[in-house]
Amino acid sequence: MLRIIRASALMTVCVLAPTALLAQEPAVGVRTSSASPVAAPAVNSPFETGTAFSAAVVQGRRGRSAGPNIGAVGLGAVGGLTEFEIGPSFRYWANERFGVQAHLGFGGDSDFLGDDVQYLRFEPTFIVAIGDFGSDAVNVRPYAGGGIRVFRTDIGSFDDTSVKPAGVGGVEVGFRGAPRLKVSGELSVSGENDLDDFNFGNGPSIGGARVSALLHYFFD
Repeated sequence: MLRIIRASALMTVCVLAPTALLAQEPAVGVRTSSASPVAAPAVNSPFETGTAFSAAVVQGRRGRSAGPNIGAVGLGAVGGLTEFEIGPSFRYWANERFGVQAHLGFGGDSDFLGDDVQYLRFEPTFIVAIGDFGSDAVNVRPYAGGGIRVFRTDIGSFDDTSVKPAGVGGVEVGFRGAPRLKVSGELSVSGENDLDDFNFGNGPSIGGARVSALLHYFFD
């Protein structure tokens, strides 16, 4: 009887011992440290990368827009279409709406040289943009304004000089392929009365109308 009791006790110890040891061991894979886990590096999705690339392309296109060159000095030339005339021209857009320009044209026969110049026309005007139309590829900017026209004939001796009010209207066209270069067509109309003889009661008589082509390159 005593031998049976000892055998039963030994079997009980053999069964329970491994179970107790397993209960004391921590579970495999469970983090026992209190330190914070290290975050995995973020990976941009293909969609986000494509969006960033598209934004860069749009920004690049805006940088080469055909729109007006605001705050830049435009230097170029004026060419008469009504009659032969050629000379330097200046244009400056102070902001999106207002600007100034001035043309200095020398006219005469189509083959004039030196003493063959028959007249000089200096026309500074204040201009106002009506708006911008078109797209980033081609921009069309109509404008209108007014100023004065200084007209001298017989340049060699300056026999006749007149200063008259003048009004202008035109269209400036820009292209994305050459964003600093602008071409324009312009109509200039001058009153027949000199400013010294101007009378607000009668107003100026509409005089010489001139159509010109202009080319300006804008420098920042």
